[in-house]
Amino acid sequence: MRLQSFHLSLLGILICTDFPRQVFAASAVQLDSSTTYLLPMNFHENVSEPFLSTKAGSPNSTARLKAAANVPFVAFDQEFLDLLPPNASLKLVANASYPFADEMGVWVWDRNEVWFTGPTINESNYLTVVDLDTMRVYKPNTSIPVVNPNGGYYHEGIVYVAADGNATSAPAIYGVDPNTGEAWVVVDSYFGLRLNGPNDVTWTNCGNASYMFFTDDPLSALYNGGLLPQLPDAVWRFDPQQKTLLPVIDQSDISVPNGIRVNKEGTKLYVTSTPASYNYGSNGTASSAIYVFDLDQNGFPSGQRLFGFAQRGISDGLHIDDAGRVWTGEADGIVVRSSSGKVLGFINAMALLDASEVLAGYSLQNFALAGDKVVVLALDKIWVVQLATHIVKCGGLGQGEGCLS
Repeated sequence: MRLQSFHLSLLGILICTDFPRQVFAASAVQLDSSTTYLLPMNFHENVSEPFLSTKAGSPNSTARLKAAANVPFVAFDQEFLDLLPPNASLKLVANASYPFADEMGVWVWDRNEVWFTGPTINESNYLTVVDLDTMRVYKPNTSIPVVNPNGGYYHEGIVYVAADGNATSAPAIYGVDPNTGEAWVVVDSYFGLRLNGPNDVTWTNCGNASYMFFTDDPLSALYNGGLLPQLPDAVWRFDPQQKTLLPVIDQSDISVPNGIRVNKEGTKLYVTSTPASYNYGSNGTASSAIYVFDLDQNGFPSGQRLFGFAQRGISDGLHIDDAGRVWTGEADGIVVRSSSGKVLGFINAMALLDASEVLAGYSLQNFALAGDKVVVLALDKIWVVQLATHIVKCGGLGQGEGCLS
């Protein structure tokens, strides 16, 4: 179901524990947490369909899941509901006749803007911005083209953009000054070899030093005329103090790395893995999963641990709020996990995308955490979810993704 109105104020929260007999129209539904691991024995699922399409083993149970499919917020824990105001609302702030918003989701906090990218191939200027004060959408005028941008991060006044490049422009990490539009290449090679295709980027600090991490995967094969990858897919660490680029996580740990973020304290590095079947030029295998690493005092990751599997599809967009909750863009929606990995709830893709988009396998693959808002990049639309409180306040150098005075 597509929510059509420009501003939709939905009804209050309904708690649905153990599949109650009646489900009322509501903005949020809570299903008992046991629903995620215990169903009547004759349930039937299809891995290509959303969790809420599960035939849950009895007509009543199936009906409750089906009813939840039309609700934008689905909770498995009170902590998720506590993020929402009593009358949760959605606001449609941008609408187009073509897909234009599905990646990056970077909150430039001091301008109150969200920078994002779209799915257009071989277009150098599809960086786009939505001003959250006016809801104006515009394209920034950069001093040099940022070629096929993908993920990004805002750090000390600069928007860092991971870009796939093309046949003539190497894949690279760019820096963009959002106030002037000045842009430059930060990293584009390793000892003369092209990067495969930077996907996402983040920063943190350890003591007096700051470090940039980025994921590199073979997606640039979409743009570069078929040039095969020259390096293994990896997570890289750039040290601007020592002017050194080092691989720090290789394919033996994560076959095809995708999203990447550091927690507020700068002690944990989270990386999502994309199965090889979703990529080009990779011979590896992988789980569609989220992994967490410890970061030492010199900014090196160790102690890999599996944090969670994608409910369906892949874990793409990755953001960490100030409480340590992990937000990922997956096929079922924007999934929120506790710092220990429990799925608390999700913003439901089935309620915000057209049915045809859901059936075609499209997802809410990225978004932005912007103070007390979630900005949802929904392909041909942008929705803003108003939260009950600020979940991201201070940013830069391992301090989250934005800073409020």
